[in-house]
Parts: sequence; C-alpha cells; structure tokens
Amino acid sequence: MPRLRHILLNLGVVIVGALTLCSCAATDEQATADDVNNKSFAFPSGTVFHPALTGATTLEFTDRANTFTLSSAGGQASGNNRFGSCILTVGTSNYTAGQGPQVNDVITLNPCTFDSTNRTLTVSNGPITATSNPAIARLVNATASDLNDKTFLFTSGQIFHEALLNVAVTLKFTNNANSFTLTSADNTNNNATGISVLSSGTCTLTVTNTTYNAGTGPQRNDVITLSTCQFNGSTGFLTIAGTNSNGTFVSITSI
Repeated sequence: MPRLRHILLNLGVVIVGALTLCSCAATDEQATADDVNNKSFAFPSGTVFHPALTGATTLEFTDRANTFTLSSAGGQASGNNRFGSCILTVGTSNYTAGQGPQVNDVITLNPCTFDSTNRTLTVSNGPITATSNPAIARLVNATASDLNDKTFLFTSGQIFHEALLNVAVTLKFTNNANSFTLTSADNTNNNATGISVLSSGTCTLTVTNTTYNAGTGPQRNDVITLSTCQFNGSTGFLTIAGTNSNGTFVSITSI
C-alpha cells in the first residue's frame, strides 16, 4: 500500500507538471480577419516579403483583411489578401523593379500565425521566418461590418442632444447597421430609434421613434450627423464627433 501511494503521488506530480506546461503553451494560431483587420504590423526587415526589403517594413490589413498594404522606405505595394495562410496578390506597386514586389506578384506567407497574447504576426516565406512588433490599431472610417450588432457605451450623450450632457448612453446598431437605438443607460425607458446611414466616415442617424419628452432627448425627425465616425479594430471602441442641436461641437470615444 505505501508503494501504491508513492506511485500515485509521482503520477500526480507528472500530471500537474503536464498541465502546467499546457497552460504555458504558445497562443500562435492561423491568423484570421478578426485578428489582423485594421491593424498594421511592423517588421524589422521585410526580406520575408521580398529579398530587397532589408529595412523596416510594415504590413497593414484593411477591408475585413481582404486587402493589404506593404510599405517601406523604398516604396509601397498593395493588393488583395486571402487566407489559407496569408496569400498576398499585388495589384499596385511603386517599387522599382528588383527593389520590391511588382504587380501580379503573389507572396505566399505560410504559415501566417497571430499571437493573441503578444499581438504579433509571424510569417514564413520559404526558409525565411519573421515576427512583427506588436500590432498597432488603425482608426478607420466605420463600416457596417464594424458596427452591426454591436453596442457602444458613452459616458455622456451630449453629442446626440444637449440635455444628455453627462448622461451615460448606449448606441446600438442592427439590421446590417442600417438601424440604430440610442438608450439612456440609467433609464432604459428612454430611447430613440431610427435609420442610420454610413458614408465616408460619417454616420447619419435619423430618428423615427422616440420616448424622450421634448427637451430631454432626440425627437422624431431629428437628424444627428456624426461627421466623424471611426472604429478602432483593436479595442472595439467607436470615436464620434459632430455638432449637436445646441450648436456645440463634441468629440467622444466609447468605453
């Protein structure tokens, strides 16, 4: 019996050790659109993309990571990306021939992994492997895919109506971001709903229904123009700016 206890004790140590090792496992996985969209990755050297790119090179993904831009001191190339690894097809380039990627070049980065802990991208092209610095979020004009079915909390709703100064509000987009609901966070009985239109960095909200009393919040047929409407793909925050019904210019970022 003592020997059995000894064996079980040693087995327990092995199991615990194995679990500990598992808990420290790398977080690298095949990069996805959600991982890299609207983010830029700086590499100390760009030789993984082209042999001539020996200096610092930045790879940036946009449009749900369907497009990319590769830039360095010598020029810039852009085009389409598709996953399966990261397969970059160059559509435009101002690099001199032999000094960087050219139009119709296909750069196959396999593997192409994202480390969710360190926010780095590791790519390989043949025998060359490179790891980027931590991702830098790119603040971009909000799109329907950025906003749809998401709720953003603002500490003050003054941008929507002057009476909502220092009143926390939530702004939710639905119906492929064609509809919105604005709600006072401390009084869910008060809300305004309507039609939202996104265009070139502007979000235009037209109120069609409201439960706010006159003078306390947006009213029916009010048009709220958010002349800045930008989304941070890394943090998930929405930055908006515009002039409210009282003529006051306000800029605020969700929390």
